Amino acid sequence: MTKESKPDRLRQMGALNPKAEGVRAPWFREAGFFDPLDLVQVKYEMLRHAREEGTNKADAAALFGLSRQTYYQAEAAFERDGMSGLLPRTRGPKSAHKLTGEVMRLVEEHLDANGQLQARSLADLVHARLGISVHPRSIERAVARKKNDEEPTHAIAMSESGKDVYEALRADVICGTACARRMGAIVFHGLWRGLAVLIAPHQSAVARQQSAPRFKTTSMVAHDRQLVHMLANMVLAAETGGSHVY
Repeated sequence: MTKESKPDRLRQMGALNPKAEGVRAPWFREAGFFDPLDLVQVKYEMLRHAREEGTNKADAAALFGLSRQTYYQAEAAFERDGMSGLLPRTRGPKSAHKLTGEVMRLVEEHLDANGQLQARSLADLVHARLGISVHPRSIERAVARKKNDEEPTHAIAMSESGKDVYEALRADVICGTACARRMGAIVFHGLWRGLAVLIAPHQSAVARQQSAPRFKTTSMVAHDRQLVHMLANMVLAAETGGSHVY
């Protein structure tokens, strides 16, 4: 079995930089944390360079082998969606022109109980019910696109925490104090997916902490005991005419 490489992983996300040779930023010259093949990281570093160093936007774009138009698109996307905005979107039509809402509703209604797709049977069904000829492969792609759109890939709060996590790790890398495991997540996966790997455990820990039972302080426990004691005495007094209390 062929081992999947980092360029393969970046390509699957659409984040493989086709103009990697044009990246001239000196900190990208050595293989490692800063990778000219990682388009998400290249875009972020381009925006950062202009923002932090006060570099002209056109010069910043040229330094990273990108156009001014790409710079402005990346800037707007980052302001809108944070790190997630730098992840390239799939180009081309979102669905085939024959796969209308009516067709997709019929397809979704007839997926099996496990959500499995029998594309040939569904194509025959669409033709029989709606009189529309659709290639089975088109149905497979449409269902896959819908599943990806619903997939909580971007649910991680990249726009809020991704930048801070990356900046902290970046500073450690520059200073030579970065944790190998944390740095390795970016080196192995690329910036966007690497951040997802780093952020997910933190969010899970926060969720567990928020859902964990809150333990009462000593003063709260003492107050509860006093209240129970008082209520018990009131009940006993009512039942026995006040002859039994504790």
